[in-house]
Amino acid sequence: MNKGFTRILFILTLVLVALHPDYLVAFAQAQESATGEKVSFLSKMVDNLDLFIYPFLILLLAGITLMTYNGIAIRRKAFTKEEVIEPIMQELQQLNIDGAIALCEQYKLPVTSVLKGGLARIQDDELDIESIEKGLEESSGLELAKPFIWINLLNTIGSIAPMVGLLGTVSGMIGAFDVLATDGAGGDAAKEMAGNIGAALWTTAAGLVIAIPTLISYFIYKNKFGTIVADVNRVAGEMVFTLVRAARGGFDEEGGGEEYFEEPTPEPGLSAPGAPPMPPA
Repeated sequence: MNKGFTRILFILTLVLVALHPDYLVAFAQAQESATGEKVSFLSKMVDNLDLFIYPFLILLLAGITLMTYNGIAIRRKAFTKEEVIEPIMQELQQLNIDGAIALCEQYKLPVTSVLKGGLARIQDDELDIESIEKGLEESSGLELAKPFIWINLLNTIGSIAPMVGLLGTVSGMIGAFDVLATDGAGGDAAKEMAGNIGAALWTTAAGLVIAIPTLISYFIYKNKFGTIVADVNRVAGEMVFTLVRAARGGFDEEGGGEEYFEEPTPEPGLSAPGAPPMPPA
């Protein structure tokens, strides 16, 4: 799926929920009434959240969307492919820098963008290893920072949801103590106070229901992305090694990068170096 289309769909969905969150609530209640079963945990939560249902619905939908998006985007093949890297390395073995850059532009992957950033530092066929490594580091920081933004948003949602739940808890407890202070603890006042306390606990539960899976997925995708980043850095190091070896003639098929010296053949009548002196004729 195209990343741009996924982001547009994600934004439009959030806007729809922000403007009309009651649609989702009505849908959930309609499904419950249609089945005719007794009230479930989710239905009780929806009924007791009151105005806090709106921020929780937005956080829930954002969390589900981000988990789905990162599941599609954070894959090794979306960053590196051996069938793409191999021809680039073959061009570098021949010191064909322009050909390698052309291949990097042809295959749009984060790893090719990183390699292109290092190859762009080669000027006038001069291999400045320090400059190449600096280019790789800069392009790597730019390319690999973009996907982590979407992973980090899961951590943001997982941190905000319990705070919204805590706000609802504090609000419910304040209402309960207000009832206790004005009407006492007997009769209808006790029921109203219990209702406020129940609503306070429901908001805490809603915050945890959203935060727990979101934070779990955040740590899963974070560790997975760390492995992918290490693989991209490995390819960048392999590129530098290939360039250095090719510049030193390490990929020369004839010599194999090694020089062979043939020992001189002594002329007739002369002793080879290090040989004992010949007897007089």
